[in-house]
Amino acid sequence: MHGIRTGRASGRRVRSAALTGLTALTLVLTTAVTGQAAEQPPSPATTTSATKAAGTSSETSTLAVGSGEDCTATAPGSKERRAGAVESCVTVTPAPAKAEARTGFAATATGDVGSCDITNPGSYSYERFSYCVTGINVTYILRNANGVEIGRGTLAVSTGGDLSATATTWSEQVTVTMTSAAGDVTALDAKFRASCTAGCTATKTAPWYNSDLVVGKTLTGTVTYSSPQTTGSSASFLTSYAMYVTSPGATAVDPNASWKNARQIRCDDAVGGTSVAGCAVPSITPVVPMDTRTSGQGAAVAAYVWAQTNLDDHWGRDKLLTRATSGISDRANRTCGSFTAIDIIPDDTCAGFPFAETQEGGIDGSQCAEVIPSFSNGGWDFTALNGGSDLDPTTPCVRAHVPAGNKSFADTQLTSGFQAQRVIDADQFELKVTATSPGSCLNSPPSGSRQSGRGWIKNTTETVPHINRTDPSSPAGERASVAQACLGNPYELGSDATGGEITGWQDAQAFAALPGVPTAGLARCHLIANVFGGTGLVGDGGLTNLVPCWQVGMNTGTPSMRTHEAEVVNELDADDFGPNDSIFYEVTPVYESADSTIPIGVNMTGTLVRANGWSHPVFDDEFIPNTQGNSGSYNLGN
Repeated sequence: MHGIRTGRASGRRVRSAALTGLTALTLVLTTAVTGQAAEQPPSPATTTSATKAAGTSSETSTLAVGSGEDCTATAPGSKERRAGAVESCVTVTPAPAKAEARTGFAATATGDVGSCDITNPGSYSYERFSYCVTGINVTYILRNANGVEIGRGTLAVSTGGDLSATATTWSEQVTVTMTSAAGDVTALDAKFRASCTAGCTATKTAPWYNSDLVVGKTLTGTVTYSSPQTTGSSASFLTSYAMYVTSPGATAVDPNASWKNARQIRCDDAVGGTSVAGCAVPSITPVVPMDTRTSGQGAAVAAYVWAQTNLDDHWGRDKLLTRATSGISDRANRTCGSFTAIDIIPDDTCAGFPFAETQEGGIDGSQCAEVIPSFSNGGWDFTALNGGSDLDPTTPCVRAHVPAGNKSFADTQLTSGFQAQRVIDADQFELKVTATSPGSCLNSPPSGSRQSGRGWIKNTTETVPHINRTDPSSPAGERASVAQACLGNPYELGSDATGGEITGWQDAQAFAALPGVPTAGLARCHLIANVFGGTGLVGDGGLTNLVPCWQVGMNTGTPSMRTHEAEVVNELDADDFGPNDSIFYEVTPVYESADSTIPIGVNMTGTLVRANGWSHPVFDDEFIPNTQGNSGSYNLGN
């Protein structure tokens, strides 16, 4: 990625004109994409066009009521008949709007099951993996022989369920509250039954069995469903609901209130790869994310965002992509078969877009823009290779020259996105690509950290029953735990370990005094080295940064903590270490048990992260044992 320069004879640098906005994409693309999606109105359930505005993460649909007013004659001799009622009638309607906010379903029922839109009572709200409805009013009315109402009671019903991308069973929370009563209706009995259509089984149909209600009382419980699938199979179905609402003591033979879910649920085992079976709401467009930031291998992803931004089709953003699980090799060959690698890109590989994994892929490569992405000065640059075509925005595709690892990194994100969102064959999906500033730990100091030079340091502790295990009378205390540092330039010196009774120190002295243990010096080892900011004094919080160790062994020698600390310092002092480069450094003491006061060693990691997102280990992850010298013996850990 380094070494791409302007003015090469083989191509034309294109950062202006069609690409003028792309330099800033590293900073603003996430906002821009989100804003574009937010401007689109929720799409109706019937929308199927590939040009459907992508990005809608939640939608609503009107309640599908299964019956109008359902009336039944009251039983001769019943309490209702004696009060003059000759019939009872039940209706199902949306409740009047009472709020202008979205609320978690937990506001009306126990448990979190997505979000319900209470500005549209009686409308179902959907996300890819959840559905719910609030504000279903079930009204029970008693009428006399003249058709005059002599009593009324109202029930408010809410239901909602969370689906799993990795399971084909789920539960649905049901809540019924009696909200009003008038006249001869003072109480109601409300039985509830759930069911589902072919491809699904309601494995628990009744959320409760004690079904009596008075004004202000709430019944809540769960129903459960199952839709097992075999490899490659898929089933779509509706959930349905019925209620038997009567006066107390009366018996309803048939349900007198019913409705069904307005949208289908789909369970499948058809995503492929290592994915297991799971369920989703298929009418909600899945959003497959990609970004350039992770691992600093973002060249292929940057090319995709360039295509989304600059080519008229804006595939995956304004026009949905459609997954195609067969013919991938053929489509890839049509786009990339004529691709010629160039020597300035290590392990040069063709990254084609639209993807070969979609129906929209497979465009003849001769029609594609051909570019080299490179990161410089805080943004992605692109060098055009195919003959000064002025990068016609009507160009239908792009072929990017990227290292093979970058292409693999993008492919992994695409596969993971299909699995996480349950995108199966013929599913349309939005591709949400973010070319964010790679950033580093310098930009995100965690809670509990302290500033140190250009970066920060954070020490953590764990409670132990005794500060010295060999002395049961010693008080409880804290032992040093994970220590992290984000190191930039300039960095600063810390402080020496010159005193203080650190946890386990007496234990270490007792072990060193045992017969047969060679004479050697004990030390208080810094987890974060004092050469780049680690503290060691009582007054500067250094006791949480220290553990008992052998001076020659874990602390110094070869290999030792000192070995890798020196490697970190060498990187920080290197001429090419820039002001926005950083090293993320972590040391974790390893203890044998919860009451250990001295670690048996430490795990160490160090990663250099360049300002452009490229990263590599400063040293391989290492375990340094708390042994004496390089003998491998006399481990001080307890």
